[in-house]
Amino acid sequence: MNKKDQTNTQEEVVETPSQEIPVQTKTETLTFKDVMCFLKRELKRNKALIAALLVLILVAALYNFRSSIIVATVGGKPIYRWEIIKSLEDQMGQQALDNMISLKLIDNAATERGIVVSEDEINLKSKTIEDSVTQSGMTMEQFLEQSGLTMEDYRDRIKQMIVVEKLLADKISVSEEEIDQYIEQNKEAFPDIEEDPQGRSLVKESLVQNKMSLEYDNMLQELMETGGVNILFEY
Repeated sequence: MNKKDQTNTQEEVVETPSQEIPVQTKTETLTFKDVMCFLKRELKRNKALIAALLVLILVAALYNFRSSIIVATVGGKPIYRWEIIKSLEDQMGQQALDNMISLKLIDNAATERGIVVSEDEINLKSKTIEDSVTQSGMTMEQFLEQSGLTMEDYRDRIKQMIVVEKLLADKISVSEEEIDQYIEQNKEAFPDIEEDPQGRSLVKESLVQNKMSLEYDNMLQELMETGGVNILFEY
């Protein structure tokens, strides 16, 4: 091999690593910190673009959920959902709050006393109500529609009713003497009811409901005083 060939061979050996090694070294030394710095620089450069994208996303979200914000328009002018909510709160806010407080107090009292209501109890009470509704000439669908209740709401109301009955069971009793006294005081309205078992049963149920209403109010008043109620907003 002549001197010229040796020189060319050495140049080839030198040139090959000089082309590859810098690329490998650069890739291996790229760190997570380098990537984050690059991203930060790009974000600073493209603030206007990012702001525009955020605006587009917000507009798209508002369009997709517009029915949750605007419930109607009149002559092109919107009626916002928050206006409806405020109007309802102004009209029935206190009543709704009182009802929710009462339900929570009753639920807590039932939990403390270990009171539970089974599905069988709900079904039995529901059957009694449904029979009464049917006898009045209505269907349950019509009854629920007029009451503004779903079937789930209806069963929840029945459960609440049973819970109250159990809470007040030891305070509600009607004797035969009380039934006789009531019939005597209202004999003009019930002339033939004294010896009628079904009639006496209806009178007893009426007296039970009257006592239940009175005791229910007393119970709520007591629970309001002892149940840790703290009202933070007055309607």
